[in-house]
Amino acid sequence: MSRQPGRNGSVPKKAAYVATVYAHLAAFHLPFMEDLQKAGYEVHAYACPDHRRQEVAGSGFECRDVSFSRNPLSFGNVRAFHSMRSWLKRESYEIVHVHTPNASVITRLAALAAGQRNVFYTAHGFHFYKGAPFLNWLLYYPLERLAARFTDVLITINGEDCRRASRFGVRGRVALVPGVGVEAEAYQTAEDGRVKRLKAELGITGSPLIVLCMAELNRNKNQEQLLRAVHDLTSCGIPVICLLAGTGNMEQHYKRLARELNIGHAVRFLGHRSDGPLLMAAADAVALVSKREGLPKVLLEALSAGKPVVATDIRGCRDLVADRDNGFLIPVGNIPATANALCELYLHKELRSQMGARSREKSGQYRLNTVRALLRDLYDSQLGRESGNSALISFGHSSGREKV
Repeated sequence: MSRQPGRNGSVPKKAAYVATVYAHLAAFHLPFMEDLQKAGYEVHAYACPDHRRQEVAGSGFECRDVSFSRNPLSFGNVRAFHSMRSWLKRESYEIVHVHTPNASVITRLAALAAGQRNVFYTAHGFHFYKGAPFLNWLLYYPLERLAARFTDVLITINGEDCRRASRFGVRGRVALVPGVGVEAEAYQTAEDGRVKRLKAELGITGSPLIVLCMAELNRNKNQEQLLRAVHDLTSCGIPVICLLAGTGNMEQHYKRLARELNIGHAVRFLGHRSDGPLLMAAADAVALVSKREGLPKVLLEALSAGKPVVATDIRGCRDLVADRDNGFLIPVGNIPATANALCELYLHKELRSQMGARSREKSGQYRLNTVRALLRDLYDSQLGRESGNSALISFGHSSGREKV
């Protein structure tokens, strides 16, 4: 469909950001959408409505609801395909950037049907990976390989996914971008007074090891492994306080488990929090014991905050944590190894300081401004290829990555 000129006679540039739910866009992508907006693009958001839709709309982006489902076999995805095909035909976007597995496959197929080019896809961690269930490989691997043929830039955020995607036969190219970035300054200023008040509010006295796990409470994030390790520590007389920040469908299960293990005094269920930097400042260590990750933002934040990390030895975590350098990598499900790592951090304060310093050293490449510059370069480069102009044509900024 042809564009209608604006008031000044120019045709407005348009971009689409697509995810299964608005919460994903709100949590990770508003800065990049704002960059496009500042560059003169009208940016539309497509997702299934949820509790964070208003946050996206309130940031100045037109929200268009689409019946994406997290279940790839849901009939709602058929309606979503037809809806996206219709919108893409109508708008003829300069840039379409898709996220999350189901929404990305549906939208890329719709883009093929609509003749839409300049399709970007960020894989936030393929559902198939070394050690993944066979069903994941059976279902998601062929879909991703197929959709790659209709993708102009496939962005990966960890080394394992990048190597795998490079063998997909992508229509355009594969890029490696270090996650969604972190506003590092927010995590590098610790105000002692606020930290003391927070500890008082949480009923933390003395000098226990304060371990922060900031993640959705679900099976994949696997907080049970951490809770059982806390039980082992308290059984040995080691003072520890575990802060669980987040909500999710396993919240009640984990609360029951804490009662059964008799560790209620050592665990704080904090629910959804908007004061992540303050929680990081109060913590002695950050734990993430997931079964699957892409490049976990909470660990990017831990690096910026200069914290030692205890994380499972999985894709994504391995990109951010070097065992016994800036933290510990432990096997999924290994409770003794988890307890031993935390015990070592409790017993050796100097080790905590050394590992925290190494984390901060590693954090430079994951700064938000660095990732913003990389993504702008990818947009500019792709639009230049499509137009036959190798110059930067969409943002008018000087190319080059931020030095870190």
